[in-house]
Amino acid sequence: MLAAAGILCVRNYEDAAAAIGQLDATGRFASAGLRELLVLRCIATPGRATHTGMIAQVRADGEGDDALGEYAIALRAGAARARGGALPSVGSLHELLRLPHPDWQTSAIDELLRDAHERTPPVLKAALAALALRDATAGEPDGPKTAQLFALAVTLVLCVGGAITDAWLTLPHVNTRAEPSLRETFTLLAREARGAQRGLLAAQELVASDKERVRAALGRAAYSALDVLELLHQKIVVTIPDAARALGQTPPTTGAAIARLMELGIAREVTGKARSRAFAYEGIVRALEPESTGRP
Repeated sequence: MLAAAGILCVRNYEDAAAAIGQLDATGRFASAGLRELLVLRCIATPGRATHTGMIAQVRADGEGDDALGEYAIALRAGAARARGGALPSVGSLHELLRLPHPDWQTSAIDELLRDAHERTPPVLKAALAALALRDATAGEPDGPKTAQLFALAVTLVLCVGGAITDAWLTLPHVNTRAEPSLRETFTLLAREARGAQRGLLAAQELVASDKERVRAALGRAAYSALDVLELLHQKIVVTIPDAARALGQTPPTTGAAIARLMELGIAREVTGKARSRAFAYEGIVRALEPESTGRP
């Protein structure tokens, strides 16, 4: 029975490693805008944020969730360090999330993350780090901060080990009071990797489809609209003045192009204001919305 359980655990590990590798391979060839959406998905997953929360993180008016914004800063800072080869310790995780826990016995986790004696596969190391952190926080309230701590640890370990090129994968919200399982952790990693890859491919297909719709519907007016659509593809959220400057257009030309994209259901105004309005490419954000939020 024990041997059978071990074989299943190895299979779950291999499944997770394969899914993570496929996500990274797909993400490397995606556009800058879609790679940014993968990072936003990673930010949104542990807190169960919807596409609205993802859009808020790229709005310039400060309307986003403060806790999600704090985690986004920590994730980006940590991923940048990880890409530079700076192995994250538990102390650095505390620092990044501003969550000091002086009573934790962190030496075993630090040793696991540093991996001084042998090269443990990064997917296995990430799962083990998640389990160790779950054990360490067994008595803590099961809230967003705890979920983000797990997510940040997993993301940084995967980045350090070269399993992912950027912060594209994290663990969903987990119940820290439940008995942790290595198999379950591998299953969650595989599920999230496949969900992110599906969303990325769907977003790529949507962009190509929307360009064809613009060409078919707008005729000669399609040129300026396609330029704005490509900018939305890269930036996700734009304002008329910023888009006009970026594209070398006049504000009225850009405003008219955005209005046409709104009529086609491609762009959506996201501020609800009469002035300083911002417009989002909502469809591609929805495509990469974490599946744990209930999106069909």
